Amino acid sequence: MKRFTLYIAAGLMGIASFTSCTKDFLDKEPISDALPNEVTAEPLLNGAYGDLYDEYYTLDFLVNGDVMADNAYAGGDNAANFSIDKYTVNASNGNVKRDWRYLFTDIKNANIVLSFVPTIQDRNLTEERRQQILGEASFLRAWHYFNAIRIWKELPIILGVPGAVTEMFPTKKPADSVYAQIIKDLEFALPKVREKSTDKTIITKGTVNALLAKAYAQKPNPDWSKVVQYCDAVTALGYDLLPNFADLYLTATINSIESIWETQYDGSVRQNWLTGMNTPFMWGDWKKFNIPSHTVVKAWEAEGDLVRKNASVTYVTPSWTDDYWPKPTPVIYKYRDADAKSHTFRIRYADILLLKAEALTELNQLDNATGAQFYINKIRKRVGLGNTPATTQAALRLAVEKERQLELAFEGHRMYDLIRTGRAVAVMNAQVDGNGNALNYNVTAEELYFPISQDEVDRNPNINK
Repeated sequence: MKRFTLYIAAGLMGIASFTSCTKDFLDKEPISDALPNEVTAEPLLNGAYGDLYDEYYTLDFLVNGDVMADNAYAGGDNAANFSIDKYTVNASNGNVKRDWRYLFTDIKNANIVLSFVPTIQDRNLTEERRQQILGEASFLRAWHYFNAIRIWKELPIILGVPGAVTEMFPTKKPADSVYAQIIKDLEFALPKVREKSTDKTIITKGTVNALLAKAYAQKPNPDWSKVVQYCDAVTALGYDLLPNFADLYLTATINSIESIWETQYDGSVRQNWLTGMNTPFMWGDWKKFNIPSHTVVKAWEAEGDLVRKNASVTYVTPSWTDDYWPKPTPVIYKYRDADAKSHTFRIRYADILLLKAEALTELNQLDNATGAQFYINKIRKRVGLGNTPATTQAALRLAVEKERQLELAFEGHRMYDLIRTGRAVAVMNAQVDGNGNALNYNVTAEELYFPISQDEVDRNPNINK
């Protein structure tokens, strides 16, 4: 018992930086009822925020969202990434195992805040700040679960720290139950978090409203009216598009009017690994990961969208050879700071505007003045493109899908967009290489999701019940 108490008191304060790759999502000893007197609430919350710098959020978030989709090829030299790219994933895949471990560790750390902060004795803690901390931790738990349920179809729902051995081996729950808990956590958070912050790493009402909109859209039975409601709530808080699309990815534009929530890096303790792994700006001639696909490059070119193409990819002539491209070879350009300080958008306003366009399309509100077309055209206008030619519901569904691909490429959205619209199997099975040869993914609906980590299957006898 003493050992675990000391773990909370000391270890959790350090997880604001990269967390250990070896920690479990549940410790196998019960947790004591009290924290040492010297432990305060803020370090516990800082530790939970620090989970956003683990390998899932700094690396695999992009692999799962773009490499598994048609925006990027695996590149690099990681066999686990190749397997994800080619839909040959099994439960022993290294990324599958670490993503499960990281996300449930992240959930555990949010649960520790939610379990102990309500009664913690901290003379520097006002009641207003206590409630803010609880709101932010509740959002973080919802955020981790939102990402996890998009990867796995079923999950255990863990809402506290284990007090008995029987609580350490939970069964999994279906997606609709997980989304119900996500929405409950977000509704709890919404009145508690602060309305705005100049520091966009901090969770605010804009962040919570945005994730509510995304959750209502992504759940098995979407509620499109709720999506519109929460998108409008985001807009009411004063967010807007930056005038110049390319400016989004400059270090000078962190905390911009378009940013709802972003992860920021200092280039030393917290380096943006995407800069070195994906772009030509660090680590010299290292073979790059997440190589832009022929599909996404052709999509920009077919649309005449040179603004977003040139801001999203650049070309290099490397010593290494890519499986899909001749030289020069495209690499990602959105994370371009040579000192690894590029910020990473988790949610930005363009995403929310296009999500509203999608919701209005599903509600059959299609007019140019206030309907789906208006929001698509608002996004297109920024990059110098004319209005969408789509007018019917069927055409606008595809127009929204295309616009999200062109706008949000390499930001971790594409796979989940295709799953949400029910088009993932058809799109992935139609993929061809640069010469028009079929890539033969032969994807099934079941393969759009990861299997549960073999480590967790071995550890938890109830996980598949």
